[in-house]
Amino acid sequence: MNDQVNYDSLAAQLAALTDGIPYEIANLANISAALWQAMDRINWAGFYLMEGGQLVLGPFQGKPACIEI
Repeated sequence: MNDQVNYDSLAAQLAALTDGIPYEIANLANISAALWQAMDRINWAGFYLMEGGQLVLGPFQGKPACIEI
């Protein structure tokens, strides 16, 4: 188990995955996958997106989540 996260390295990895990529959902999917992989002690990593005044589940890794908040 990796108890220490190198946040500088993770930030560089996220930048390399997303810089110059214009696809929001694809970027969020890769970010959530990288966060999930880098952080052993989390059970969920992802995003909710604002849709029509409510938060709707977006790309994520981990346990199932509520679709709307």
